[in-house]
Amino acid sequence: MSDNPPPNTPSSRINGVNVKEDHSILPMNEYIDFYGITSKERTPLFASNDKYTYLLDLTNNLDDIATSFLSGDLDRMLLIPEKGSGKKCLYFEKNQIIYFIRGILSDRKGDWVLKEMARAYEGLVGNGDINNLGKIEKSKIDIKFQGFPNYIQKLGRLDVLTNDEIPYVDQWIRIDYVGLSYASTGIISLLLDDNENLKIEILEEIIDPKKKKERKEDILTAKILAINVHTLAISDAYPRWVTVKVGFQKYRYLTFKKCINDFFLYFLSEGNLHKILTVESYIEPLLQEKIQTPFNNDLKPFNELKAEIKEMFQKIPERKFY
Repeated sequence: MSDNPPPNTPSSRINGVNVKEDHSILPMNEYIDFYGITSKERTPLFASNDKYTYLLDLTNNLDDIATSFLSGDLDRMLLIPEKGSGKKCLYFEKNQIIYFIRGILSDRKGDWVLKEMARAYEGLVGNGDINNLGKIEKSKIDIKFQGFPNYIQKLGRLDVLTNDEIPYVDQWIRIDYVGLSYASTGIISLLLDDNENLKIEILEEIIDPKKKKERKEDILTAKILAINVHTLAISDAYPRWVTVKVGFQKYRYLTFKKCINDFFLYFLSEGNLHKILTVESYIEPLLQEKIQTPFNNDLKPFNELKAEIKEMFQKIPERKFY
């Protein structure tokens, strides 16, 4: 799942390294255009550009999904705008604080930058209550982190870090959930997870297994749809994929595939992210006839489609694609 090339942004040079007008601290073909800090309790702690403060709220919403039914730590996201190139968001959580950056750079470089952010921030706040910082403390943080690109540049480590991405251990991808929406309306919700890999909490007590499964499907659909609709509304971009780390080089994913006529295809999966392209190409022929025209509130053809998709996955051993 390669990233798109960065836009052509004006730059100058400091100590032999390109520095973009948007606070880049990386070589010519890489850049960071936003970095921020938020607490797990949804207290915004820093934003490098007020124009993108919505990313703080989005981070907390994604973290809720990551730590709830995906049972892991928020790791990465690829945002695809309506116009322009896709940008990667990288995340790092420590001591109830989430650090993140957005731009075009390798995971290894991003990981190093995030850990340096965490170290710098911890040096400023110490053991203070991050959710109730005073004005003086907030001012120190703002001053320190507005100059963060220069701080990182002085450390001089980014040029020696590799651009190689971290490899996936698994050679397969397993599909646990399939969803289809039109605009802001959920149309198909199919929970395939029979081993309860997804930890979906139901507040009410439901005895009937069928109704319990339907309730879980409703919960998943509502949360996933809210992420997509909210992101599109505030940023004119959608998350192509969200990665959640559940172990050493082990990941779960929430993926979004934009289809024709404002339809979106969703998967919750685990394994090797590159394999999601295989799954999408496998299922798209079933969708084509049904999504040729905008949704007209007739669910009958989509209920039939749901049954076809379910039958298709039942033929795939362990729902794993190689």
